[in-house]
Amino acid sequence: MTNPPASFKSMIKDGTIKRADAMKARYRDIRVKPGFNLRDLDEEYEAGVEELTVHIMGGGQIPPLEVAPLADGSGVELVDGHRRYDAIGRAISRGFPIEWVAIIAFQGNEIDRQARIFTSNKNAPLRPLEAARGFKRFRGAGLDSAEIAAIVHCSRTHVENYLVLADAERDVQELVRACTVSAEVAIEAVRKLGAKAGEFLAGKVDQAKAAGKSKVTPSAIHGRALPRKVVSPLISGVDAFIQRLDANQRATLLDIKEGRVADETITIPAAALVDLFQAHSAVETIRAKQAEKQRRAAEAAAAAGQASIPEEEIIE
Repeated sequence: MTNPPASFKSMIKDGTIKRADAMKARYRDIRVKPGFNLRDLDEEYEAGVEELTVHIMGGGQIPPLEVAPLADGSGVELVDGHRRYDAIGRAISRGFPIEWVAIIAFQGNEIDRQARIFTSNKNAPLRPLEAARGFKRFRGAGLDSAEIAAIVHCSRTHVENYLVLADAERDVQELVRACTVSAEVAIEAVRKLGAKAGEFLAGKVDQAKAAGKSKVTPSAIHGRALPRKVVSPLISGVDAFIQRLDANQRATLLDIKEGRVADETITIPAAALVDLFQAHSAVETIRAKQAEKQRRAAEAAAAAGQASIPEEEIIE
């Protein structure tokens, strides 16, 4: 005899799975704490909410909202699921019949709640400025970089870098928000230039646009990477130079470096410097070629832009 297909009901009956009473709350009884959500409520956020709204109104399923009970028992406070919450509200406003919303209980203190924002956003990770604001909020609560890194599951270096972005001037942050400068480029510029980083980066944005690019790359800070065929001889030249130093010369250089003796000269055979000098000359040649190429590209882009301006708009 053929057994009928298994169902949830039959599996509950034979003990294969257990029934759990899911919790639900009325949408109107779910509260959102002002300022808790780290996300910028911009066009990108709106697009994500709209996509979820269409999904919900098409019968799609979404995970339960994570909530904590309000002390007065009047409802619950949202911990995780702000985009879902907004999408549900938007669907309701369009006449979709939702009254009760699936919820699950969140366990933890206020720091745990804030950390949940980072650990739950796998489908739509926080953007750099959003994460930076969160790290700054943790720091304001008394956590150091290592503690922040531990609760959001990232490296201490990542936290410290984003705290630099969180403390950056507004003009720098706006460039990152506009995606014309990456977070990494902005952070390094702030480390090097402090309050002047915004002016520097704005100039680099203008240069990038003139060259037909939409975003400032790391080469704007570091300079264009040198080819391996140039870097390798330079490294070999340094190695050869160090190997040709005798013990006394190395000891003297180490003493000078560590401040144990006053600066003084040492005699080094010219042969020890030949390879290093040649490698450096190759580097300078490549740098000059790169600078010339960049100059020509900027001139060509500027000329193309000028040619596209209608004649009547050109001021004599």
